[in-house]
Amino acid sequence: MTILSVIGTRPDAIKLLPVHLALQAAGIKSVLCSTAQHIEMLNQVLDIFNIKPDFDLQIMQENQDLFHITSSALNKMKQVLDKVQPTLVLVQGDTTTAFAATLAAVYKKIPVGHIEAGLRTGSLEAPYPEEMNRRFISMVGTYHFAPTSLNVANLLAEGVARQSIILTGNTVVDSLHMIIAKIKDGTLVIDPVVVSLVQKLKAEKKTIALLTAHRRESFNGGLHNIFEAAQKTAQATPELAFIYPHHPNPEVLRAIKDTGIANSQNIYLTQPLSYKELVYCLMECDWVATDSGGIQEEAISLGKPVVILREKTERIEGVWEGIAHLAGTETTSIIKFMSKTHAQKKHFSQTSIYGDGKASKKIASFIESLQTEQHYAIGNTQKPVRQQQPYTNTNL
Repeated sequence: MTILSVIGTRPDAIKLLPVHLALQAAGIKSVLCSTAQHIEMLNQVLDIFNIKPDFDLQIMQENQDLFHITSSALNKMKQVLDKVQPTLVLVQGDTTTAFAATLAAVYKKIPVGHIEAGLRTGSLEAPYPEEMNRRFISMVGTYHFAPTSLNVANLLAEGVARQSIILTGNTVVDSLHMIIAKIKDGTLVIDPVVVSLVQKLKAEKKTIALLTAHRRESFNGGLHNIFEAAQKTAQATPELAFIYPHHPNPEVLRAIKDTGIANSQNIYLTQPLSYKELVYCLMECDWVATDSGGIQEEAISLGKPVVILREKTERIEGVWEGIAHLAGTETTSIIKFMSKTHAQKKHFSQTSIYGDGKASKKIASFIESLQTEQHYAIGNTQKPVRQQQPYTNTNL
């Protein structure tokens, strides 16, 4: 049995590398392939985990678009599949790498396991093209590793066979716990510049809000609204300080320049943070404002209140739990929820609504059962699938 795990972006790596390690720990041959869709940010995570891909497709090029990413990954994946002849291909989430790798596997009639399956916003435009990618993988995938009960329900509503869905929790929580442990025991050293900034703000008794904004849906005026809202909120509440690790995307840089947010009082722009520095900031901040998907899960798992800077979220459980607010992308609405979150000064306990930190082991255990029990033949989803002592979201 050979499992081919495919990554291409930082979120892919954060959420799939723990599974790769869990498969190896279970004695299963796990081959790692990187498309290098976003090479620099991806390599930061590979370095933290001290892992080198078995295949590096190096598809990234300057000013790449979806056509290039999809076609390059698809063509190069064909070569990898021909060489490895995997029993199962594992993909993660909603990236174009996941979409292209799935398509390549389907063309080769190789079963696909989808990690982080069943997340939905209900709109193909938000996020774009990620919602489409997820739906496609759910249509053709063989096994669906769903993080929450809601994700299971989404898949069932779309006609995915119950016996092919495994409730596991989200592997991002596994990574989060692993990185926090390494930070606390000194295995991972945090950039002194970041530590100095955080400690300076704490010494000044500032409330610290971590701000991230970079999504494609926010490019049409949304980023300007987010930055304007942060500026006005910081101006109205001088005891509040934003830390904003800006994204290198040209659209983001243009919005930073247009709004003058870099010169705003109590807003501190930093260079893009590696994953360990990001986790450190999540540990140390008081609340988070973000348009990211994964950061919603990580912050909420640590009990940090979140202002979601999007019109829709595929991670609505945090809103239902009362830890997150869906603020949208209009300036007045964002200011309202930023001000409300700051004024409440609520501190939540760490929560397991997105997972208990053992999702990777559950996924590896399920895959192991596919080769150790005859009636769990790969590709056979007609026979009942034994439950894996799954993570159960008791809050839903």
